[in-house]
Amino acid sequence: MMKPIPKALPLLLGLGLALAQPSLEQAEALLKAGNYAQAALAYEEVLARDYGRLEAHLGLGVALFRAGRLEEARFAFDQMVRVFPERYEGHFNLGQVYLRLGKPQEAAGAFAKAAELSPSEEAYLGWASALAQAGQAKEAAEALKKGLTPERSPAYRLALAQALYAAGARAEAVPVLYGLLNRDPKAAEAWDLLARILAEEGLKARALRELDRGLALVEGKARARLLLRKALLSPSPEPLLREAYALDPSLWEAAYLLGRARLEAGDPRGALAFLLPAYRTSPEPEVALALAGAYLALKDYPNAYRYADEAGPPGLFLKAQAARALGRRVEALELLEGVNALEAQALKGSILLEMGRAEEALGVLRTAYTAQKSPEVGVNLGASLLALGRFGEAELVLREILQAVPRMAAAWYNLGLALKALGREAEAQRALTQAANLGSAEAKALLRR
Repeated sequence: MMKPIPKALPLLLGLGLALAQPSLEQAEALLKAGNYAQAALAYEEVLARDYGRLEAHLGLGVALFRAGRLEEARFAFDQMVRVFPERYEGHFNLGQVYLRLGKPQEAAGAFAKAAELSPSEEAYLGWASALAQAGQAKEAAEALKKGLTPERSPAYRLALAQALYAAGARAEAVPVLYGLLNRDPKAAEAWDLLARILAEEGLKARALRELDRGLALVEGKARARLLLRKALLSPSPEPLLREAYALDPSLWEAAYLLGRARLEAGDPRGALAFLLPAYRTSPEPEVALALAGAYLALKDYPNAYRYADEAGPPGLFLKAQAARALGRRVEALELLEGVNALEAQALKGSILLEMGRAEEALGVLRTAYTAQKSPEVGVNLGASLLALGRFGEAELVLREILQAVPRMAAAWYNLGLALKALGREAEAQRALTQAANLGSAEAKALLRR
């Protein structure tokens, strides 16, 4: 994504205009001293006597902006562009205020006017940034292309390449990036985006070669971003991720990927050592989701619930699992409403079974089992059939499971119950003994009676 330009107001004072009145000098002194509230009052006084003072309009807008009074600053700069429609500074600063107010469409209009009055680099960057924030990626790229001149800085060219990439014009971004790197071969972000584009175009080997060229030139923490990109393209990413994270501990993506790798390897506690710093640096939903998974594996259900909640919609399933483990079954069912994934339906069925709602559980579990033939779901389906007194059906389901997974203690135990209810005592005894031998405490207790 194209980086937004700084939200500070770089074009404030220093207009080269004479300060004709002492009160204007006083207002400017208050502004420079950081006394923004008093400066705003002083500028208002000047304007009350002469509404045609450019310096006072500009100073008032700046003082209000720095005081965090954004709506008032917007009005001040809006007034400035009405009184001085030909002045670049008013339109540019109005655009900055609109960005801070979260109104990118209005900001784009102000920056476009500023660029028309004076085609400066910062005006075009502001215009493109506003368009990007408004979701108009193609228009952002067009704005930067319109403002491109031979003297534009590497930062401008990088912004153009990023805008083209965001607009889906990957091939068009490539010559821009090579042109930038010819001027500034240590531009790590350019190497990173170039490798990303090449990989997405199916040129993975070339992308890796370009990354190696970049790594030979880029120094310090900036190398971490290139190492991360190389890790994403490599079959053995962990050493590269560790090197990237050691170079730049603020690189949350590297920490997240290391944590996720530990989690997938069955080491949730080791995963936390990477995931927690990643989340502190950047609380991204995918990091929260991984944290929820780690805490769920560690049976720390309050933290699993917390992070699943912070993950948003992708965390609903884990949140429901945590809620169930915390004894909040009704909440868990509510969380699963509208979640159609098979694993969610399987969880819903098992919760309904725990709540004694066997008929509802049967419908949900039968659908989930038919779709995927999961042994775990099958055991719960068998249990729901047992609860409803449908022992023959339960036997058929449980024997099917045991054909696929012959050492599943819960299936042998439920089969023993079904056979016992059918009056087949010898078979039931054998099934329960098998369950006990596989570690079923329930089967051992039943055999001792």
